[in-house]
Amino acid sequence: MIDFNDKKQIAKAIQYTNVNPNLTREQVIKHVETCAEYGFDAAMIAPCYCDLAAEILKGTDVSVATTLNFPQANDTLPMKIAALRELAKTGAQEFDFPPNPGLLIGGEVDKYAEELNTIVRIAHEEGLRCKAMLEFGFLTDDLKKKASEIAVASGIDWIKNSSGWGVGGCAATVDDVKILAAAANDVTRVKVSGKVNSLEKMKALFEAGAELVGTSSATQIVDGLVGDENAY
Repeated sequence: MIDFNDKKQIAKAIQYTNVNPNLTREQVIKHVETCAEYGFDAAMIAPCYCDLAAEILKGTDVSVATTLNFPQANDTLPMKIAALRELAKTGAQEFDFPPNPGLLIGGEVDKYAEELNTIVRIAHEEGLRCKAMLEFGFLTDDLKKKASEIAVASGIDWIKNSSGWGVGGCAATVDDVKILAAAANDVTRVKVSGKVNSLEKMKALFEAGAELVGTSSATQIVDGLVGDENAY
């Protein structure tokens, strides 16, 4: 548990996120420079700007984080693998991806597990850390538990309640974090995303078992303010 009176510790538990499709190069530069200024854990940006971010963040301890098959989740597994291998060439150090929730919902549990196992294995072969956005907004509590357990069994680095986008990308809740935390172990830890826009919300989620947050309200959280309630 971090010390929530220490702004540096708070910042180091946040991945400052902006993956909006209309983001310009100039805006990406400002976003990444802000990550370096605050000392966030990572700059979470779109894949097309990872090389730029890696250059800006060279010499800092801020990671370059990005996404794979976001937000739809339903590319074929070979398509995801090909994109993952290309991602490894960009300067990214880690990525978040949504396993296909339709597979789990439809009872194709083996295919769901195969996707997770394969993505995690190849990510680690490529030297990338990997997080599963489990899109809890689509799932019942029983399926949330099953998704978490399957992801942990794959050896993934982090499990996450959602992407924070769209129907499946629900807001982070204490109850959902508890489901994730019950499945987590020494290998797999808990990240949260979705409407985490204040220090108070972040603290409650961490008390439930989270250790990392992805949010577009990162600067407001560190500065003791409240971010846009409609933002990621």
